[in-house]
Amino acid sequence: MRASRFIAHFCHRRLLYATLFVSLAIVSGCIEPIDFETGNEPPRLVVEGLISNNSYLDRQSFPAPAERFYVALRWTRDVSNELDEVISDANVQLIASNGEIIRYVWNPENNRYEIPFDDFKTGDGIRYHIQIELSSGQTYTSEEEQLYPAPPISQLSTSFETRVKEIQVGSESVIIDQRGVELAVSLPEHGDGKAYYYRWKVVPGWIFESSLLSQGNPNKTCYITNKFYFKKINVRTDRTGGYDEPLFFLETDDNEKIEHDFTALIIQYSLSPRAYTFWEELALQQQSGGGIFDPPPFPLSSNIQNVNNPAEKVSGYFIVAHESVKRWFINESELPYNLTFPDPCEPVPGVPFFPPPECVNCLEYQGGHSFITNQKPSWWRND
Repeated sequence: MRASRFIAHFCHRRLLYATLFVSLAIVSGCIEPIDFETGNEPPRLVVEGLISNNSYLDRQSFPAPAERFYVALRWTRDVSNELDEVISDANVQLIASNGEIIRYVWNPENNRYEIPFDDFKTGDGIRYHIQIELSSGQTYTSEEEQLYPAPPISQLSTSFETRVKEIQVGSESVIIDQRGVELAVSLPEHGDGKAYYYRWKVVPGWIFESSLLSQGNPNKTCYITNKFYFKKINVRTDRTGGYDEPLFFLETDDNEKIEHDFTALIIQYSLSPRAYTFWEELALQQQSGGGIFDPPPFPLSSNIQNVNNPAEKVSGYFIVAHESVKRWFINESELPYNLTFPDPCEPVPGVPFFPPPECVNCLEYQGGHSFITNQKPSWWRND
């Protein structure tokens, strides 16, 4: 068990470091392993951005930390051992078809440009695009995007399943049964003849508790967020509704993350057909089985171009999305079977044992995460 934990931890850290190189952060500041490898090409501008029907004030009522609308700019590097170069000295504007112009403000803490107005949100029938002026004098613009409203998330459904899984034991492959729970989003039936273009983002989290600390110690319990735990890109064109769309399968056997509380924030984006094509191409690239640094099997769509040089290759997408959210929780007590979890802070008889750092301070938890706090979030459910 300890060996399997080490391997899982090592693989996660390897993926985490890999995604720091030549990667794109898309939608609500969630860094996702989307690679734009340039090979021997010159550095390429990467643009990412989102606005939606929910203002910053609206997002403060979400069961998640509120984030502002943003645009992030980077230059890719043509070698894999250098980080993308963040662009912090550009002039970025949001331009609406009703004449409204909003200037983005640079936020050095988040390394991106943000809309500073708390009450701004997209309006129905209004078209939006961004304009980017670099310090070099080059100007880039996006194609116009507009809101495509869709029914909000009405219900999440769960089903307990056992799936066949192949694992490696020494030098041999072994087939085992893996129990778990599948989470799906219910798409309501509709007869309006419309096609809805969906993308779902899943942001999971869980609780870690140090068994070596007593109740009341502020560093005993921590709340973990991990943006990398589920890697699948979930997209769907819906023309009828009336069915459940699976989002992920959460393994429960040997998964200590569900011992106390496991949660997933589900964000549903209704996209324009063009924005959906961008995400569908990324999903197809993922399904092709390519590695994190394998070049895409075809050029990815982008709605950004250089005004004076349209032939220049630009990566990324500026998205206008209709957004709704729902949060899901589960823990061991809600499963239809019993589980036991080994304690990483408990010594193994006959083996020299040095407690991991998280055993005396949960903030030192090393089980893979992108955010950690010992303060219970306001949206976390009660015990």
